[in-house]
Amino acid sequence: MALQDGWFSDTYLKALSNDIALDLGDTTPGVFKGALFEGGVAGGTIDFDQANPAYGDAPFDDDESAGPGYTAGGEDITVMSWAVLVGSANKVGWKVSDLEWTSTTITASGLLIYAPSLSDRAVLFRAFGQAYPTNDGDYSIAWAADGVTRFKLRPTA
Repeated sequence: MALQDGWFSDTYLKALSNDIALDLGDTTPGVFKGALFEGGVAGGTIDFDQANPAYGDAPFDDDESAGPGYTAGGEDITVMSWAVLVGSANKVGWKVSDLEWTSTTITASGLLIYAPSLSDRAVLFRAFGQAYPTNDGDYSIAWAADGVTRFKLRPTA
């Protein structure tokens, strides 16, 4: 099965219940990190309902991208905004910095966004739809203008 995008429900619910101090609007660089994974992570099927999901714990303890130009654990991410999308009624967007790893020879099929200060708690996984390789080149992720993820708060009339 192909990897899919998703928020980790346990993280999301615990943040909304104030059980964990997760501030999606914190613009401090490095509050979030992005780690690249190959298509075999979790056998291609991630359990977005698992309890206490974290980078370094199963299934994110295997199949991380590896090779020249990439360091395990990924890169720091900077949040640009967490807000209602301008001109898009009832939609929230989370916009984070674009990412780039230089002079890499790696393959990646998705990105895990996690919070190092919260025991590496997994927040969101973005699937790329296929494996993308580099061979002594730059691996770049440029997000859509309205963010890494956006979702409706309620249906519009």
